[in-house]
Amino acid sequence: MGISELHIVKRDGKREVFSVEKIKRAIARAFLSVGGYATDEDLTSVLSRVHVSDGMNVEEIQNQVCLLYTSPSPRDGLL
Repeated sequence: MGISELHIVKRDGKREVFSVEKIKRAIARAFLSVGGYATDEDLTSVLSRVHVSDGMNVEEIQNQVCLLYTSPSPRDGLL
């Protein structure tokens, strides 16, 4: 199944075709909300680590993105 065939479940329960552009915009807004700017490299890095499957809901995708920025990583020197 190609990415153009994936559907997500919105918060209101409606199904919608998955849009990478919507995810990019949401990530960019999150960066701005903390005074940062999401570069293309930032967006690519985040998107490469998010797993999306058909029928997944928006909250599951959002949680994955949030975990990327709240969990320690090897580059933090904490692991």
